[in-house]
Amino acid sequence: MIIAMRLKSDAFIPLMLALVLASLSTLAGYGRCLTGACAVIPMPKALAAAAVPQQGPGRGQVSAPRDPELEKQSVKSLEAAWFYFKKRLDKSDQQATLKRLEQIEGRLQEILDTYPAFSRLDEVYFLMGEVNQRRGDKEKAIEYYSKISKEFADSRFTKEARKRLDELTGSRTNNKG
Repeated sequence: MIIAMRLKSDAFIPLMLALVLASLSTLAGYGRCLTGACAVIPMPKALAAAAVPQQGPGRGQVSAPRDPELEKQSVKSLEAAWFYFKKRLDKSDQQATLKRLEQIEGRLQEILDTYPAFSRLDEVYFLMGEVNQRRGDKEKAIEYYSKISKEFADSRFTKEARKRLDELTGSRTNNKG
């Protein structure tokens, strides 16, 4: 039996003892216990907690795993939203422009409603800010740009979001990034 996880150093000996005792109790279950006094010994909670792999920087994922099907669906919706956002608009037809922006916002809102754990949520917030800025809804645009600035400091959209915030508010935000 091989254990392929990092253990806290102070938990190694008790864990090995528990594994030995567990293997003896397994032998007792199959009638191979030599002394006949073998019993099933439950693992103490402290030992069970020590066997959980550590998480954090350099050790793997900290957040819950994402749903691959919802992730794929959200990526497709986001790509469609970007496509329609970048598509040339007839500037003389204001109604068609507003309708397209509403459709884009609808796709993005669907992502936010159905899958709030989306891996590219910063991009969704940025595009929502862009759409609202183009529609003239300054308050909503500021709200989405601020979310990027606060919740996704390491995002590739943070610098641009802060620049947009400066334009919309007329002030200088903390322009690190």
